[in-house]
Amino acid sequence: MNTILSVEKLEKIYPNGTHALKGISFSVAQGEFLVVIGLSGSGKSTLLRCINRLIEPTSGTITFKGNDVTHIKNKNLREYRRKIGMVFQQFNLIKRRSVLENVLAGHLGSISVWKSIAGKFPQSIKNDALKNLQIVGIEGKAENRADSLSGGQQQRVAIARSLMQKPEILLADEPVASLDPATSHSVMQYLERINKEFGTTVICNLHFLSLVRQYATRVIALKAGEIVFEGIPADIDEEWFKRIYGEEAVDVDIR
Repeated sequence: MNTILSVEKLEKIYPNGTHALKGISFSVAQGEFLVVIGLSGSGKSTLLRCINRLIEPTSGTITFKGNDVTHIKNKNLREYRRKIGMVFQQFNLIKRRSVLENVLAGHLGSISVWKSIAGKFPQSIKNDALKNLQIVGIEGKAENRADSLSGGQQQRVAIARSLMQKPEILLADEPVASLDPATSHSVMQYLERINKEFGTTVICNLHFLSLVRQYATRVIALKAGEIVFEGIPADIDEEWFKRIYGEEAVDVDIR
């Protein structure tokens, strides 16, 4: 498979001195469903935010399809970000707007500012939004206010919004952390569908190994900003689990 993303010797030191990433190196193949695991504070969120350039790496290199994107700016950065979708733990929806309007917001930057402010999206873009709502199974909620939906439905709106970019990589930062177990599987199944049916590369931060084992094609484990495991989910036995999460940790099964 072709490599879509490479990270080489990535370091991130925050102004307060926190050394969040320490020489991280790995590659991602096109079409992979890569899951990053680790304790809170291990560097998972920092890693995703470096990849989509929400934060600036201290050193190291991020390469997307052979192009160095580590320190790109302005137009080049905007073009790169259009190819990288992002789903957050907190859904980041405009609560008083309709579901459809929230999904259409994912297309901002591709039409003129005055048209977006006026809500004058071409019908073709509205059709894309409705199609993306159909992909995540909530096309019937298009006219509902976003804050009338359940947490799982709101996260699916956020996924549909990210699909408006037609991303080549979809980053998901703890997308099910605030959801109940049944809803967690529902959201993960839509991410899996996007990965398998559309060939979108997914890089997802998760806590629960039961979800990792079901959905990931490959796993990277971070501990204190360093990679301590890289392999397939089946290789994470009890011994590896204790190494990654600590001796007192308990593996919770999400069904």
